[in-house]
Amino acid sequence: MIVLGIADNHDAGAAVVVDGRLVSAVNQERIDRVKHSGAFPWGAIDEALRVAGIKERDVDRIVVGTSFTPTAALRAMPAQHEKAKLEGQFSPWLHAYVVYQSGLKSAGMHTLEVDACKRILTRKLKSRPFVKATVEMMDHHRAHAEGAYRTQPLGRCLVLTVDAMGDGTTATASIGEDGQLSRLWRQSGLASINTFYSRITEKLGFTANRHEGKVTGLAAYVDPPPALVSHMARRVAFQAPGFSSVPKGRIDKADDAFWGELDRYSREEVASAGQHVMEQAVVAFVGHWIRKTGCSDVAVAGGIFANVKLNQRIAELPELKSLWVMPHMGDGGLPVGAVLGSMGIHPQDLMDGYLGTNPSDKEMRSALAVAGLPRKKTSDDVACVAAMLADHKVVARCDGGMEWGPRALGNRSILARPDDPSINDWLNKQLDRSEFMPFAPVVREEDADRWFRGVSKARKAAQFMTVCFDATDEFKKACPAAVHVDGTARPQLVSSAVNPSLHALLTEVGKHTGTPVLVNTSFNMHEEPIVRTPSDAIRAWQASKIDVLWMGSHVLTQ
Repeated sequence: MIVLGIADNHDAGAAVVVDGRLVSAVNQERIDRVKHSGAFPWGAIDEALRVAGIKERDVDRIVVGTSFTPTAALRAMPAQHEKAKLEGQFSPWLHAYVVYQSGLKSAGMHTLEVDACKRILTRKLKSRPFVKATVEMMDHHRAHAEGAYRTQPLGRCLVLTVDAMGDGTTATASIGEDGQLSRLWRQSGLASINTFYSRITEKLGFTANRHEGKVTGLAAYVDPPPALVSHMARRVAFQAPGFSSVPKGRIDKADDAFWGELDRYSREEVASAGQHVMEQAVVAFVGHWIRKTGCSDVAVAGGIFANVKLNQRIAELPELKSLWVMPHMGDGGLPVGAVLGSMGIHPQDLMDGYLGTNPSDKEMRSALAVAGLPRKKTSDDVACVAAMLADHKVVARCDGGMEWGPRALGNRSILARPDDPSINDWLNKQLDRSEFMPFAPVVREEDADRWFRGVSKARKAAQFMTVCFDATDEFKKACPAAVHVDGTARPQLVSSAVNPSLHALLTEVGKHTGTPVLVNTSFNMHEEPIVRTPSDAIRAWQASKIDVLWMGSHVLTQ
């Protein structure tokens, strides 16, 4: 059985399951080079099928991992959909859209929209030679929950989803048991937790749905002002069993009394208070459902869980036994949740996230030739690159399967020594970025407890760089470039089984420097998606003037 999963909303993408095994997953942004692309994912579909070695005619079923978000009207008029996205988080149109979708869901009338969406997408998909494939629609939050449940190994766990709004819903709680997922509760899309954080992002001059991570990093620089925390908590709070909701008749404006109050504070204070209030609400939500269900193994998905500091606070809950964060927690993960849920695949460890484009040596040599660059192979590329890193060179790597999800996990990464605290300034400037969090460290899995505290509850999640931990004093001293001002770090744990060449590189670097750790940031220029192909890598390497390009066995210097 061959199943194709797609999602055609924010961060569109595609995934393929063959006989119960997830074999590929690609997001449209990596194809069209538009960050968080919401274009219909034809390019992602083509690439996911190519990576899987599948033809369109072989697909038995297509599952759409979001049923009426976007609505039928917006799916019929994609140009209007893209235009609406540019209006911002305080747009009256966005408010009306949320009210409309939430109202349809609450009244049980959403099936009319789902049917219309299915007809539109079926016509569109059948324009390609999907000769035998049936088309199914899956609820947005069900796809989030299925992805979280079926990419971890426990038969029984609590599954929680929280995002801005999808298919009229903002949050759900479910229990996964013996391969079956049962929803216990859902909350209307009028709950404001994600939109609240995105509006703070916009108020601070950043781009909502893209730069929330900047707010997270900025929040660590000051303590949250108590008066501002109290003010924000009037709008966002845990109200069992979910979150406070926005009254249907109120339309927020950036300069109204509530949001105007934020203008009295520095941006660091606003970020800190917003992070604090959001953490309090979501951590209380998780704790409530642990106590209510008696299930302390938790899997989460939805855009709010891209917040690595929030995930640390959840992992620190005394009543929590284990935390799994869906690696592509936002809408980009919906295609995977759709295919895994549709197939009813039993929960199992997601071994790695290298589910995308895997260039051959021939493709690398061809790209080098087109760029007029030498194609001489290095006999021991790991040793060669380790020596360069030890000599304080910065290395851009493109090799193996492209990472699925928002994090570069070593195959499309920029790597450097972690002992120069000034690297965050000069390398970000070189990449034309403005970031407030340090670069993340990549470490060997066997060293995790040496470098970080509290890893045990979220060890598997840390393989995908989705959780912060408090750094040990030894790590702070040895790796200042990878430690935030609050003493935390967001590591990627690497095993020799999952990424043998990256693990070997860390070991070799350790022989040179005494510290088998590197900083790892995504291989891309500012506001561009992570590179996919050798050609993408060469262009980004040349534009960034990074010292070294490591592509397969090809090691080039500028």
